[in-house]
Amino acid sequence: MKIGEGTMFQVEARAVLEGLHLAWDKGFRKLKFECGNTLLIEIILASGAADSRLTELRLIHNMLIRPWEVRVTYSSGVEYSGRSFD
Repeated sequence: MKIGEGTMFQVEARAVLEGLHLAWDKGFRKLKFECGNTLLIEIILASGAADSRLTELRLIHNMLIRPWEVRVTYSSGVEYSGRSFD
């Protein structure tokens, strides 16, 4: 995966695409992935990726219509352990 070019959005879309390819190639047919980019998630969930000018989004759409179960969720990347650090 080449990440040296493109916007941050494109890099994140490529990472999602690469993860989907990896999971499919390894034989996973149930998958949950988390992403911290709300715009990317909204485009994927609203099926806006199918008609996008961005190649990565169209390829993500093509991966998601395969016969498998994929759940997409938002992750802020910040984990809360429930402990106070006073």
